[in-house]
Amino acid sequence: MRARRTSSALIGLAAATLASCRERTTPIDAPIALPGLKPAAPSSSVLYPTAPGSFVDLVHDARAAVVAIRASTPIKSGPASMFPGAPESAADIAIGTGFLIDHGGMYVLTNDHIAAAAPELRVVLDGGQEVAARVVGRDARLDVALLALNGDAPRAHVLALGDSDDLKVGEWLVVLGDPFGDEVTASAGIVSATGRDAAGSLVPGRAMGFRTFVQTDARIHRGNSGGPVVNTAGQVIGVAVATGDRLGEIGFVIPIDRVKEVLDTLRDYGTVARSWLGILVRPVTQEIATSTGLGKPRGALVTQVLAGSPALKAGVAAGDVVVKWAGKDVDARTLPWAVANTPVGKAVEVVVWRSNAEHAVVVSTEKMPE
Repeated sequence: MRARRTSSALIGLAAATLASCRERTTPIDAPIALPGLKPAAPSSSVLYPTAPGSFVDLVHDARAAVVAIRASTPIKSGPASMFPGAPESAADIAIGTGFLIDHGGMYVLTNDHIAAAAPELRVVLDGGQEVAARVVGRDARLDVALLALNGDAPRAHVLALGDSDDLKVGEWLVVLGDPFGDEVTASAGIVSATGRDAAGSLVPGRAMGFRTFVQTDARIHRGNSGGPVVNTAGQVIGVAVATGDRLGEIGFVIPIDRVKEVLDTLRDYGTVARSWLGILVRPVTQEIATSTGLGKPRGALVTQVLAGSPALKAGVAAGDVVVKWAGKDVDARTLPWAVANTPVGKAVEVVVWRSNAEHAVVVSTEKMPE
């Protein structure tokens, strides 16, 4: 019998993703027509987006919303140092890319590590106009930042935000960047992994676990880090994150649905405080559902309760199956984000399946440890 992969996930700060075991576990939280090739016949009536002959029109329509982000003084190890022959210590005022969105006003989305690179930031708009920008909100764990343009910045083109949770492996993506403010760059690839089932949460520390990212074979370098990653409809499905400049590296994209969950908080409060529960969970298989009396797979099986955690204080135990959080059905993928987006200090009713019956317990959420 073939062993199945598992991964355990820690609910916490976006409830955390932990290790992989043998069975596949989720932490708490068409054929494609290539140009010149005849697509295979579909295996069902469902058809997925096919590749266009080129992405020229898509890039042309989106480029006006892509901006360069500059520092007031030269920064080392920025986009300028990625060119062949340039020393790692090469300095330049260019620090990365961002893009314009409308969220009750015109804002720039980019990576947090870009916003943190310099105390004073400037944004180069389409057409070359340079305006000062201020940081409205930062989320170091998700590596996103929201900027506002100062002064009399002109009303500019903005990009629509899509739905990353609907992505499928094999869909086309285009990564846009403009690190130096003189020309928009583009790279194309497919969705290599959605991150949706592998891990639906954040890990403890500054960043998301890489398994929670959308992965793509599109080229992502320091210059287009912070830039928009768009689908063939021109909608943003994520924010590009540069992990290195070696050819052949996997590209990572912060799912836009995770970003949308924190936009209001970033705009209104400037930072994000996430709650945690403090349990390890795994998906409920049919075998587990039968053995526990659930009947059909649902909820998230608790495999461990961490010492001193809100879950332990509320009486949640290993072997319980969490089926509802604050009145909503959850599973091993959706639980972490439900926990993470709950205000710190809130009393939440949690329904667990135990001894062939549902039991309600009240959990008082706490801020996730750093």
